Amino acid sequence: MNNPWEQIKPPIKDVNALRVSAQHPLDFFWAKDHLGRYLFVYEYPSNSEVIINDPPDLVGIETISLPDIEDKSRLVFVLREKINWELFFALCSDLLNATISIENPKLASTTILHRLRRWQDFLKKTKLDILTEEKIKGLIGELLFLRDQLIPKFGGAESVKFWIGPQGTPQDFNVNECAIEVKCQLGGTIPSVKISSAEQLSSQLPKLYLFVVTLGKAERNNSAAVSLPCLIADIVSHLEKESSSLNYFEDQLMEVGYFKSDRYLEYNYLLLEEHVYSVTGNFPRICPDDLKNGVISLNYSIGISECLPYEIELEEWELIHA
Repeated sequence: MNNPWEQIKPPIKDVNALRVSAQHPLDFFWAKDHLGRYLFVYEYPSNSEVIINDPPDLVGIETISLPDIEDKSRLVFVLREKINWELFFALCSDLLNATISIENPKLASTTILHRLRRWQDFLKKTKLDILTEEKIKGLIGELLFLRDQLIPKFGGAESVKFWIGPQGTPQDFNVNECAIEVKCQLGGTIPSVKISSAEQLSSQLPKLYLFVVTLGKAERNNSAAVSLPCLIADIVSHLEKESSSLNYFEDQLMEVGYFKSDRYLEYNYLLLEEHVYSVTGNFPRICPDDLKNGVISLNYSIGISECLPYEIELEEWELIHA
């Protein structure tokens, strides 16, 4: 990931700025002030439908609304600590992507305010760092299911809307009348998966499936390896002409705490196996009705070997081949 601020020299006073793109319909600028701080500047018509006089407060980022100068208003973002530049770059890129199809610059402020409020929520709960390796593997498992199992059948725009786990639902995906919980394990370990609640393997939908992805660690230069950035790029390629679906997908990534960072390229895995199990009857699980009064939460592990009687061949799985 290239740092766009590195090519800008700090001025003796005021600000040095470089327009992001002449092809973008809005006027965005990478900039540095005389203190060498990283800035992102949005310049827009003062007669716009919405003037951003009171921008949302963002953790780690100062937001400044400048008054009308020569019929232009300006919104300036100042990064407080350079160590967080990748996160800052992710925010700036999100604003750029969200407005790339804007036809009337006077109407863009509403979209920008919406994205800033999403970032305000995200920055309040994130640790300004990348996900743990455990969460990276879990997210890779969910995105592999989305990319390889759903998109080929339902298309990108419809498939991403099936991904609801980041919103706090018990299962990761709801596909029509089916709920799917995706779990990820590393090859070479005891074949088991962790269940984080009594509700996770209990659904109100007619059918519930457990989809288990087995990964192996890989070197970065392995052409068969998958990483979060590459996997996300694959999915985004199916959504480029569907702005609402792309925004939804990016919102879901924010909900799980993901932002674009080259550090994720250090976590690479091989897809070793995928298996699907029908969660029904005496499937090894704990359901809400099994809990005694006073038990309000639990987590447990189930052995994959005990799930084998409930396995469905992927080629015959009605969810994908209906």
